[in-house]
Amino acid sequence: MDINNEAGYMRTRRSFIKSGTAFFSALPVFADDALASQRDKDRARERSDPGRLLLRHGQEYAKRGRDNNIIPVLREEIFENPHAVFILRTDLDTNKDQDGRFPAEKDWFERTGYDTAHLLFRKGSARGGVTVIKPNFVGGWSADERSVNRGITTHPWFVAGFSGALADIGNSNIVVCAGGASHKGFVDAGISELMHDRGICFVEGKYDSWDDYKKSEITWVDYPDGVVMKKIPFYRLVKDDDTLLINMAKDRIHQLGYTTLTVKNLQGIMPVGYKHICRPWSGNLQDVRSLEPSKKVIHPDFQREIERRYIRHARMNFKYWDEGGFARDYFRAGGWNAFKKGSFIPDSRIFWSEQWGQRMMDVASNIKPCLNMVEGVIGVDGAGKLHLNNYITVSRSMIECDAVTGWLMGHDPREMPYLRIANERGLGQNNIDKIDIYEIGRNGTISRVRDYRILPRARMGVWVYRVNGAPLRFF
Repeated sequence: MDINNEAGYMRTRRSFIKSGTAFFSALPVFADDALASQRDKDRARERSDPGRLLLRHGQEYAKRGRDNNIIPVLREEIFENPHAVFILRTDLDTNKDQDGRFPAEKDWFERTGYDTAHLLFRKGSARGGVTVIKPNFVGGWSADERSVNRGITTHPWFVAGFSGALADIGNSNIVVCAGGASHKGFVDAGISELMHDRGICFVEGKYDSWDDYKKSEITWVDYPDGVVMKKIPFYRLVKDDDTLLINMAKDRIHQLGYTTLTVKNLQGIMPVGYKHICRPWSGNLQDVRSLEPSKKVIHPDFQREIERRYIRHARMNFKYWDEGGFARDYFRAGGWNAFKKGSFIPDSRIFWSEQWGQRMMDVASNIKPCLNMVEGVIGVDGAGKLHLNNYITVSRSMIECDAVTGWLMGHDPREMPYLRIANERGLGQNNIDKIDIYEIGRNGTISRVRDYRILPRARMGVWVYRVNGAPLRFF
């Protein structure tokens, strides 16, 4: 795909730049990253900003490209086994430097992304539609070349290589959609320049506020059965009937979700405010409504329902369910009655994982990507330590994909709270004994993993709720 030669696309980009998007011939260095080398700082100053594309521009691009697009086809073994998980072993041979960081390894990641896409997809025959790739782009980027490979985001060069391979088989209508991070971060790290140079339509969906979105950019889904949310907004681009959505996550640790994998990556396909699912139970969650007053998004009794489910899960011995003793203090002080009267203000982390898990399952119940995958080459644990893991996991099911990836990270998915909640709600299997696992060789051959216990595993501990003095935990 060469969108640089597509006149309509370039007119959109040029007109958008002229209409207000800053164009910098010299870019400021990310001042907070003192470890950036002088060479990296000089390179950052030389980078140009090709402009920021918004959701509406991605929609326009997708509309223009539908007629000539060839829809890629998942290889049969993956398509016909929707709950199986496939592992691809990678071969990155690299070492940390004196700062405990890995080099950027851009060429390797781009080549690996390219090869991975060719292992997973083949050229189809049907025309139309659009492919949306949703990587985990949460930021943390700077002028430091190593920032693109610090284990907290899908490697941008992997995304570029993957997109290029799809374009090679006729999938010319591709939009890479970022749901987090700032435009400045994308520019400082060379990601905007990368996508532009590779001819990729790169859309940034994180706006400053709800008011910045146009109605045409958002789709609302009614979900009366939700535990927390009864209406859920998605980027329209990912919910169009002819969209092939690739959910491309990262293997890293999170204080609340415990792992940041394909389910958590869904937060990035919703508009600001609504994507902020880490809000505390004890806070004013209802203020989400103020973003769109005409929508009654949150169930009015969600707090009592979360409390009820939390108690049930405590009786089921969910691990580390009251890390920090916040629920203990709440119930000792009088529980709900004391909270409603204002005589006891609980810690903001009370019932936190229960609420996050239930809200994420509300979201996951209403979106079904064509493919879910975790770029797990290098991940980061709860202490900020980087791990060279050298795997990519793939599945049509988010829950099974996260379960097997969680195992590879050093955790038992049968104990992971959000995966247990997902299983309760019928969204997938978290019992690894019941998941079919396969490995895909570099030559494309597929072999079944007879015993998951022999798989190489990392030791990526979780700092649960970031409780001071608490050690890293393993589920």
